[in-house]
Amino acid sequence: MIKISDHKKATIVKKSRKIIYWLFFTMLFCGIGYILVYPLIYIFTTSVKSVGDMLDTTTVWVAKNPTFSNYTDVWNFIDYPASLLNTMTIAATVTILNMFVCSAIGYAFARFRFRERGILFALVIFTIIIPPQLINLPQYLFFLNFDILGIIKAVLGGTLNFNNSIAPIVLPAIFGQGLKTGLFIYIFRQFYRGMPIELEEAGYLDGCGAIRTYLRIMAPNATPAFITVGLLSFVWHWNEVFNQSQFLNESPTLSMRLVGIVGFITKSSQVTDLSYVTPTKYAGVALVILPLIIVYLIGQRFFVQSVERSGIVG
Repeated sequence: MIKISDHKKATIVKKSRKIIYWLFFTMLFCGIGYILVYPLIYIFTTSVKSVGDMLDTTTVWVAKNPTFSNYTDVWNFIDYPASLLNTMTIAATVTILNMFVCSAIGYAFARFRFRERGILFALVIFTIIIPPQLINLPQYLFFLNFDILGIIKAVLGGTLNFNNSIAPIVLPAIFGQGLKTGLFIYIFRQFYRGMPIELEEAGYLDGCGAIRTYLRIMAPNATPAFITVGLLSFVWHWNEVFNQSQFLNESPTLSMRLVGIVGFITKSSQVTDLSYVTPTKYAGVALVILPLIIVYLIGQRFFVQSVERSGIVG
């Protein structure tokens, strides 16, 4: 009978553990990857199916008679070029404002010492918790009769109506408000707190004031935080529907068109059969998310590095 030494036993056990760990994490990675990729696969495969494929129960993934006419139809249904331009304008404008305004606010919370800092930062965190639906009515009425301490009414003789314009979306971003700005301020605050204070001290020794130190030294070194906030803000405003449907009825975005795409299809084509509506609907979904996929493929490497360095955990 062959005896195995203790050293060989330990080696076998160690290798067995490595194999088990490798198998476990491989299965876990494949499972998570399938969950994440499955919706995209389903969207794109369904979007090229014909009516015959939808009626054929044997057709599950690969269309037997693929057609791209669904994309042509939905392109016309949702007026894709105009809707895309509206979406790009809003998402890009608000993203740029969020990056620079939230960066300055986050730097102030991270480096400046003032008595109300704790209370103000608590209010910033509170904006992350409060659902936007709670301030829906006051916000609508505020921009319906927009005024600043009665100044506009005194000068112009009446208030301003900002409905059906991008002002209700852009103006809050200018003042550090709006969609997810509390989170963006928190990201910048955490990043600036992690930067060496010697950088600021060197700027002060060279004669820079607080504003110049921020603009010339701190902000240029906060590129990871800018990338993180920029990508998050762009995606969230691209997909946002609630505020846009409230203020942009005459200039709908892609997300607004997508919400009512079934109505557009049935109204334009006079067809209510789901065998026709479903592929066209998913073609619209594909056209809406395609620009985001391209943006992610271009910037995902920078985004991953930025998240690792910007203090986002958990």
